[in-house]
Amino acid sequence: MNEEIKIIAKITAKSSFRWFTIVSVGTLFTLICFLIILFQDNGGAGGGHGSIYVYLINLFSHNFCGFLLFIGTPMFILAYFMFANKVAIQTAIHQIWENKMGGYIEGKIALLVDKLTASNNWTNSISNKTMLKLKLLEANKNDKESSKIKKKVISYLLNKISFNNVDFANKDLKLSEVISGNIKKFVSETIEPSFLVFWLLLLFQLVLIVVAIFF
Repeated sequence: MNEEIKIIAKITAKSSFRWFTIVSVGTLFTLICFLIILFQDNGGAGGGHGSIYVYLINLFSHNFCGFLLFIGTPMFILAYFMFANKVAIQTAIHQIWENKMGGYIEGKIALLVDKLTASNNWTNSISNKTMLKLKLLEANKNDKESSKIKKKVISYLLNKISFNNVDFANKDLKLSEVISGNIKKFVSETIEPSFLVFWLLLLFQLVLIVVAIFF
């Protein structure tokens, strides 16, 4: 049990560090670009009513790259947050399987599935993959025994795996086995998360700010 706690703590720390790195670096760079454009072109609008609109029109007309950086600041920051969330959860999944804890996650999901399908006529109330996914997500959310990070991992897996091979017409279907197989397939095809999107986003902003300043 102590060893499991240490592993979970290590996984949480690594996932949190990657999340913080992406968000902090991305947000800081975005704000620096925003301030550079703001102070570089602060004479583009006069005082008085509507000056912000004049500023934006002048910026759009004379410095389009600067305009993209200025007006796109909230979108860039949001993109970094979204990518950080994705990398953090992918890191957790990768580390869980690297540390041979994947069996626990699979077992937990199988338990949720078995509880959901305990009734002999479960296919009468759950007749399609969308409803099945929603029911499992709800059951995972309400689970009192799993830690927060484990529930996030399970939620991510349930959202990502395919339910297309679930035959709701088969009364003898062992649903937990089908879903367990789908999880194994998904994880086996998933590599350690890449920072490529993060670097491309930073590079895109860097190109924009260079063009905005020097051209």
